[in-house]
Amino acid sequence: MNNALVELGRALKQADYHFTTVTPATHERVNRRPENALARTPRDVFGWSRPFEASMLDPRLLELMTRARVVTVEGALLRSRVRFSSLRGELYVHSAFPSAQTDSVFFGPDTYRFADLLGRTELNPGR
Repeated sequence: MNNALVELGRALKQADYHFTTVTPATHERVNRRPENALARTPRDVFGWSRPFEASMLDPRLLELMTRARVVTVEGALLRSRVRFSSLRGELYVHSAFPSAQTDSVFFGPDTYRFADLLGRTELNPGR
């Protein structure tokens, strides 16, 4: 496991970062709005997968992204190669939107439904 990636997740959690992943169609529709062209918050960077200016992000987060090799350069802008999504008080890292590569890991609405089902069944007797 990439230690810098784990540290990035911990730093986001410590900063009270939360993001609930939406469907790919909703994600695309929301990001297509002109006012959402650039990231203005960590949620925009790590949840909505929007491009951002380096100066917008906390330098520690940018340094961890660089060490974890999860930041790409797109002209004058940067973009995260991963997303962080919240589930039951924890953060989970997965592929950035759009999840088009063959090795992408998609975390989305079905993940939340499946986790909810597991939490309500005898498969998880502690609940």
